[in-house]
This record gives sequence, C-alpha cells and structure tokens, in this order.
Amino acid sequence: MIRLKTPINHSVSCDFVRAHLENGVRLGLNRKQLLKQAQITEAQLAGGERVLPKQLAMLVLNIMITADDEFLGCSLNTCKFGMFTLLSEKLIHCENLQAVFEETHRFYQLTGHDLSFELHDTGNNHTALRINRVRPQQDSSNLLIEFLLLIWHRFSSWLYGEVIPLKEVRTTYSAPIHASEYHLLFPCPSKFNAPHNELIFSTEILKQPIHRNAVQLQEYLKQVPSVWFKKPRFADDYTERVTRQLQQAANIQDTTIIDTAEELLTTPRTLRRKLTTEGIRFQEIKDQIRRDRAIYWLKQPNMSITEAANHCQYTETAAFIRAFKGWTGLTPGAYRKQLLQN
Repeated sequence: MIRLKTPINHSVSCDFVRAHLENGVRLGLNRKQLLKQAQITEAQLAGGERVLPKQLAMLVLNIMITADDEFLGCSLNTCKFGMFTLLSEKLIHCENLQAVFEETHRFYQLTGHDLSFELHDTGNNHTALRINRVRPQQDSSNLLIEFLLLIWHRFSSWLYGEVIPLKEVRTTYSAPIHASEYHLLFPCPSKFNAPHNELIFSTEILKQPIHRNAVQLQEYLKQVPSVWFKKPRFADDYTERVTRQLQQAANIQDTTIIDTAEELLTTPRTLRRKLTTEGIRFQEIKDQIRRDRAIYWLKQPNMSITEAANHCQYTETAAFIRAFKGWTGLTPGAYRKQLLQN
C-alpha cells in the first residue's frame, strides 16, 4: 500500500471550549482574555470549528490558575492550583494501582466532603472507580466530573504504562451535547443517567505495578493538562493504530477494514472486536479523519469547494457536500460563510 507522510492532527469539539469558557465567565474571568490566551477566536466558536487539544488545554489551565482552583469552581471546596502535582509526587512511589487509588481517596477526603473517590467491587471480577458529588448542583454543567473521570483514566494509564481497558464509563447525568465525542475520551461504551459516575475495569488491573519513575513524572507534569486532552499513544490502543494507518493511506476512501487489518497483522474480525471494546467503529475513524481534512482545506484562502473536495479525494463535489453536512450539520459553503462573517 502506498503511504503518505502528512498526518492530520487530532482535534477537539468546540462544545468543550464553550462549556469551559462559560464556566470561566461564571467565575468572573474575562472572556476575551481567556480566548486570547488559548489562541481561539470568536469566529472559530461561531463556526463550530474544531480546535487543537493544546488550545483547549490552555483555556482550562488559565481558568485553574486564575481561579486558583483545580476543581474549576465546580465544588464547594476549592483545590488550590498545584495540588495535583503534590499528589502525583506521592503516587509515583506507590507499589501498584490499588495503592494509587487508595492514596487518592485519602487525598480527596482532605479537600473536603463534597467529592467522593472510591473503589467498589461490582462482581464478575470487575471494579468501579466511583467519583461522585455530595452537592451536584455546584457542578450543574458536569464539567468537573467529566474532567476527573478523564484525568484518572489517563493518568493511571500513564502510571501503568498501557491504556487501562475499560468495560464501560457511566455517568449520573444525561448525554451531553458532545456525547458523540465520548469514544475519543474513553476507550469503551458510555452509559448515561446511571446511579454513579464511574469507570468499570477488570479487578486484575489493581494488582498491576507502577512502571514510571520520578524523573518521568516531572516531564509528564510539564505537559499537564495538555496531555489529558490528547489520545494516549500506547501500543494496545487500536483506535490510535488504525488512525495512523488511515492517515498514511494513499486513498482513505477506498481503504477497507480488511486492508487495515492486514497492515496491523491481525484479522478483520479481531480488529472490529478491538475497536468495539474501545467504543468506536472503523467507519467512524475514517469519517473523523476526512472531516478534519475537509475543515483544513476549507480554511485555506482562495480554495474553492470543488478543490477542497478533490483534496479530500472526492471525485464528485455533491458527494463531498453531503458528507460534510453529515459531519458538521452545515454545508461547506455555509460553514465557510459563517467563518467569513465572524
């Protein structure tokens, strides 16, 4: 198979940006300043344009620093900026993930009684890491819970050295507007309106030793929180491996799961099962890559819609327009018009 060497960066839905921005304004922070620091424009928000993980990370980081609260003002008890660093410097010396979660439980008890962080045996050799709030109304947008579930899956996976396989992620809140992005956040199916906010994984994971050291932690902390918004790049992450293969494909339109499975030295059936476990389908990955490429080309000056379609390997402009509207809810022309108007 012929390979291309130009990768397309992962992107993040503007829904996350809007939610954190509204929360920052609620805390009394300056909207324009927050956008400027994150290098995000009002035009991007108005046009529904996707942003880079580092832009969202910069927005969240500035809110935490300015508010001096790693809980983003979403808890009755604040968690001063820098507390995660202190906690992680203790966790790096834990023997295994069981000890990591138990030590984190003690830490959150010290921050107050509004947040609980506990392990629960769910039976069938599975454990739930539950993160609940005593007063959920303080976090009406569910920003904090979503953020903590993301952090503790990705940080514990980093400590372990591999993406921790999740059976399911469950939340007490209804499906948010960005629910379609959850398979990018968590490598598993999602269940909303559940009794608890929790990550479900094999109990055997708790016995796994920590494979990182203090020196590696210092490098990791330099990338916080940006590293939390990027998909982990571990060998067993089939979503990432398929994404890389498709990004390199000479013609992504015609590349099938059979072609990709062959490149990954596995069978289509096994690959399909692995992706299902991570909460995504092969076609979804293809569509995400094509969507991001389409947005990139439509942003280029003097680029016609037909030319953008050709760059995205569409032989018919009408087919490109239909596909783009399916991805974004707007035709390419309407999307570009919104950007220019703003």
